[in-house]
Amino acid sequence: MQTRRELKANAQTLLAGNWGTAIKLNIVPVIFQVLTGLIVSGAVASLGFYFVHFHPGIALSDFTFDFGDDYSIQQSFISGLITTYLLVGVDFALIDWLRTELAPTAPFKKAFQAFTGKYIIPVFVLFVIQWVLLFLWTLLLFIPGIIKSFSYSQTYYLYKDLQEADASGHIGYIDYVTLSRRLMDGHKLDLFILRLSFIGWDILGWLTCGIGFIWITPYKHMTYMNFYTSLVEGHDLVSEAEALH
Repeated sequence: MQTRRELKANAQTLLAGNWGTAIKLNIVPVIFQVLTGLIVSGAVASLGFYFVHFHPGIALSDFTFDFGDDYSIQQSFISGLITTYLLVGVDFALIDWLRTELAPTAPFKKAFQAFTGKYIIPVFVLFVIQWVLLFLWTLLLFIPGIIKSFSYSQTYYLYKDLQEADASGHIGYIDYVTLSRRLMDGHKLDLFILRLSFIGWDILGWLTCGIGFIWITPYKHMTYMNFYTSLVEGHDLVSEAEALH
């Protein structure tokens, strides 16, 4: 398993001279991320301005939106699904880029591969399985839910690799989640710290009104996919998946 420094250095090496391709590959997730952040920030700022200037006697902390539990759950499911589809296609392309050391020739097209017939149903099913499991874990306590999210974080990438190894017909969808959990045993903290190490970059991205994410997001996701390829290196995924039965 590579160190954080090695994961980032390798990502920087591959991106050097290929930033145009990387930006095209990541531009849609970047736009979605920035717009979502700006909309939320704008809504909070507008609400604060309204209460400060027109209802100064009412504390903003006392004002809550209550659409019911069903609304919140549906909103979380839909937003999570959209984000997943936007990111999975990009991440699949980055995995191939890491392994071949060749930048994709049609990056914008590759970014939407999760919406194709090859992946659209499997990604949906895998998302539903993980969403339900994480929802149930979160009902117990918030922290276990976070821990399990790291355990299941490699699920989609394992599906890609096992399908390309012609092993997808021998295992069920839940097995990809289980295999991710097993592979992440002893590595959840590694991934947590890796993601935490990008907080400074994220702050810089928002300080530039989201413009910085045009370069930050490709760097982050190339590093995260490097984590995955390093994690599975030396593993016989087909044998390990079949051994689950």
